[in-house]
Amino acid sequence: MFWSQLFWRYIKMQNSKLSDYVVDLLIKHNILQVFGIIGSANAHLFDSIYQNKKINLTCMHHEQACVMAAHGYFMESGKVAAVLVTAGAGTTNLLTGVVGAWADSVPVLILSGQESTKQFINKNITRMIGIQGVFTPEIFKTCTKRAITCHSIEETISEVEAGIILIKTPRYGPCIIDIPIDLQGQKITSDLFKSSFSKSTRSSVIQNNIDENKIKEIISNLKKSTRPLLWIGNGLRGLNKDLLSSMLREINIPYLTSWTANDIVEHSEGIHVGHAGTYGSRVGNIMLQSCDLLITIGTRLAIPQKGYVDQEFARDALIYVVDIDQNELNKLGDKFNRKINCDAKSFFSSFYEKVKSENFKFDFWLKHLKLLKNEFPLLEKFHIDQKGDLVNAYYFISELGKKAKKNTTFVTDMGTALITAFQVLEPKNGQHLFTSQGLGEMGYGLPGSIGAWFSNPSREIICLNCDGGIMMNLQDLQTVIHNEIPMKIIIFNNDGYLMIKHTQDAILKGRRAGTDRNSGLTCPNYEKIANAFGFQYMSIKDDSDIEQKLKLFINCKNAIIFEVFMKTNQPLVPKLSVSISNSGKLLSPPLEDLKPFISLEKLEEYLLTDIFPSSREINRQT
Repeated sequence: MFWSQLFWRYIKMQNSKLSDYVVDLLIKHNILQVFGIIGSANAHLFDSIYQNKKINLTCMHHEQACVMAAHGYFMESGKVAAVLVTAGAGTTNLLTGVVGAWADSVPVLILSGQESTKQFINKNITRMIGIQGVFTPEIFKTCTKRAITCHSIEETISEVEAGIILIKTPRYGPCIIDIPIDLQGQKITSDLFKSSFSKSTRSSVIQNNIDENKIKEIISNLKKSTRPLLWIGNGLRGLNKDLLSSMLREINIPYLTSWTANDIVEHSEGIHVGHAGTYGSRVGNIMLQSCDLLITIGTRLAIPQKGYVDQEFARDALIYVVDIDQNELNKLGDKFNRKINCDAKSFFSSFYEKVKSENFKFDFWLKHLKLLKNEFPLLEKFHIDQKGDLVNAYYFISELGKKAKKNTTFVTDMGTALITAFQVLEPKNGQHLFTSQGLGEMGYGLPGSIGAWFSNPSREIICLNCDGGIMMNLQDLQTVIHNEIPMKIIIFNNDGYLMIKHTQDAILKGRRAGTDRNSGLTCPNYEKIANAFGFQYMSIKDDSDIEQKLKLFINCKNAIIFEVFMKTNQPLVPKLSVSISNSGKLLSPPLEDLKPFISLEKLEEYLLTDIFPSSREINRQT
């Protein structure tokens, strides 16, 4: 039995209803924040949460935003939040947020109201259940660790307990538990309870299967290596930040971070390489492509990280990949043939214990990293030269990073907000930077910021958004106002969808459709929107007074929207993209050769491996 006899005597004496018990169970497991929307099918659960002073209920205005808020709540603090929605459309509206949490391995417990149990007589035969119910498990089975509809009080108690355990069992992810309305209001006693849940999951993981021989093999190869590189990812989230920083400094091997792991460690300037990938930094990509030994730990090596052609990736390197999910390892091709199925945190701790005594010296490699950083700063000359009429988003973000307070959390939406922030911002002194990386859904920034604030109201929350993306969850500006959140929102106005304009430039010869004012898409007047919701508002239309306006923005004590009018077709670079050869044919360059191109001579100077043939063919003036 999960509970003491004393507790069950208390339950019986109180003669509580099931919904009260479910709330007590959340509190027992330290789930103290719920994001939700009321409906007829979750009325008992909503009432029980609202009446309980030990748990906080935040009412929002779209179900996907509830899940995104829970996502941001976890990313900021490592704490779990629950989501409460109603049946039918209330449940189907969850989908985008659930897939985002699934992709980013974020634990979210979702409780959904459902039609009464008597409506389930014709299982999976009718299209709808009762008035507006849907078959939740069938809809969500591919993007949750468990999705189930409960048919009894006993099953509900068991499944809620199971869900709480499963979401925090590596690999983390969301669970959905349907609780029919007739069960929610039923009285429970100790005689009704049976402890019989089954902890089935959709992914088989091995947490501590550390192969000591593999670690010995890696150390043996480190002894032979002159250019080793670590690539650490979100799988290390949860390790103490200061401890991880200290461990990385002690082993003294240069390291990359995935974008998702951007804020899991206080970076050491001398060994932190930066990011790599299709929107990586020049330093990160050149170091990656120059290394002779690559050890990736807790990062799934998605296409935006490794590019499309495996054989062009880290061409001189032996590659070890450590991942808790065997499915992620299986997707990788023959290039990645040294695979270790293990929890990243457990592996890294064991790896550190073995490596720290070796006292490796990679002086030449570290000097090369310093040389590259001096040659290729994150804010490039190209970005500075683009200043002038309207605002250059890179320059603006760089200045914002310099002036932001130490306790600032930056939460981004997609497009300009995402790319510029993760390319130029360097969180330091306790700052955080995150978004929904795996799915990359427009609309995440605002609810993700709301969740971050509720997890730690003492933090300064800056939401980086765009004129297109914020429209996807615009309604929850009211959640900010209602809860008196002193949120700072930046809206980059680029007249629509900038990244899709770039796609149209690349594959449609610049023809526009649905991406700006002249092709069928408009966004509202955000000054009027700010006034309507009750935000303060300010704007900027050129670079001349960025410093003064940022000072006003950062020192504002109330909820404020800062609209940044930028070039409507500003390049988001450096970027790996299809290029044209001197003879006019299309070419795909390797990761080290980002646009805008540097000279071939400079690339040969800094890349510590042979130049790839396509780099010699490219017209470097394009």
